[in-house]
Amino acid sequence: MKEKKQIKQSIIIVLLCILLLLTGLCIFLSLRAMEQSKKCCELKVSDSQSDYSDPFAKKEEDGYTELMGFGCLELDRDSPFVYLINPPENQVYLSFDVICDEKTLYKSDLISPGKMESFDAYACLNAGEHTLVYSISSYDMDDKAILWSGVRQNQDILIRK
Repeated sequence: MKEKKQIKQSIIIVLLCILLLLTGLCIFLSLRAMEQSKKCCELKVSDSQSDYSDPFAKKEEDGYTELMGFGCLELDRDSPFVYLINPPENQVYLSFDVICDEKTLYKSDLISPGKMESFDAYACLNAGEHTLVYSISSYDMDDKAILWSGVRQNQDILIRK
């Protein structure tokens, strides 16, 4: 009889421990989700963007996102900039992380459709061939906290010093 009572108590203690662990896990995940949400809400529209117009722009139906072109790029002292463009046809903000050799060279704020931002890649890189990786994220125009999609695009770059 005593043995059955001890078994029941042990089972109750184990179940309470599991319940406490699950409660702790739920609290941890909730706090983490709140922190991620707070980070998303901290996104701001870039102050350093300028107007962009594309003479080759196509007028097509809604429901797509255009990205800038990614041919081989040559930079030198006279033309040191990489231009990060959000084509005017888009209906989303774009943000860019520019990465080379797993090091982030530049991180933009949100760029509005029809705007562009530039950064001096010439100053960041040594002479020679490199591969830039653009990590591009698109965000809702009304609620900047809503991430629509993301893509990574490589671009070969030649720095002439």
